[in-house]
Amino acid sequence: MSLENTAIASATVELLEGRLRRLEYLLNGDSQWTGQPTPASRPDSLDDTAARRLARLEADLNALSKSKPAVHDILQLYTRFPDLFNDAPPEDIPADLSTQNLASIVLSYASAFPETSSRLSSLNDLPVPDAKASIALIELQPRLEKLLRIQEQQAQEVSELRARSAGLVRRWYELGLLGSSECWAGWESRLQDVEHEVKRQEVLRDRRMNEI
Repeated sequence: MSLENTAIASATVELLEGRLRRLEYLLNGDSQWTGQPTPASRPDSLDDTAARRLARLEADLNALSKSKPAVHDILQLYTRFPDLFNDAPPEDIPADLSTQNLASIVLSYASAFPETSSRLSSLNDLPVPDAKASIALIELQPRLEKLLRIQEQQAQEVSELRARSAGLVRRWYELGLLGSSECWAGWESRLQDVEHEVKRQEVLRDRRMNEI
């Protein structure tokens, strides 16, 4: 049983070695005089390995997607709809279309070809903005940022003034209007008491005069 396992292991190793040689030949495309493929050269440093190079490519792609909205949109589209970026296999293309049908499909878009060509040609006629205007806009950027900060500060001050004004109006309403109303109510109550006392004294005086 052990001899059988040893034979199987030896055959497996030979198959793996054969695959490794074919892979080295595919990578290098060269072989020694003995027919053995030239071993793949080892990278000079760790940064030259395939994993590090792939990581750098991925980092560059992420940086490009952040700086270019179009690249970001394409990556988002690929993430959501990966089937759009896959070529249709030949078996999915209808095979029952005749040459006349294919020609009619192509000719149906013939009117778009001159329009697209004219649009591409019109790009050459677009004037290039003057560099002085761009420089002037760049020089205005610090002033615009300063004005923006001043505007934000003024907006903050206006908000604080509105809050203080609302507090003053509320205090005037509470002390002025409500206080005056309470004062008038107190005076009216005192006048009513005096009026009642006067009427009572008049009634007593009339009774005394009638008794006499």
